[in-house]
Amino acid sequence: MKEFCTVEPCASAKAYEIKFGRKIDIEKLQQALGEAVVSSTPVVLLCRINGKPVSIYASGRAMIKDISKEKAEEIGRKLVEFL
Repeated sequence: MKEFCTVEPCASAKAYEIKFGRKIDIEKLQQALGEAVVSSTPVVLLCRINGKPVSIYASGRAMIKDISKEKAEEIGRKLVEFL
């Protein structure tokens, strides 16, 4: 069973949204990602994964800009390991 889906919210920005279908514990994810974390609030975690800026929201989604769908799904699979 796939643990997330990938949607393209804005073709002009080459941005993809990953929807995990569950809420995310930002504090737990911050600890798991370690030095990849750039900034964090209770609502959003900003980090760099595979050299790409990723915004991860407690609501259960992540936004990745300037990336291909395949690379976005690769990042989604990595994040699932930490959720």
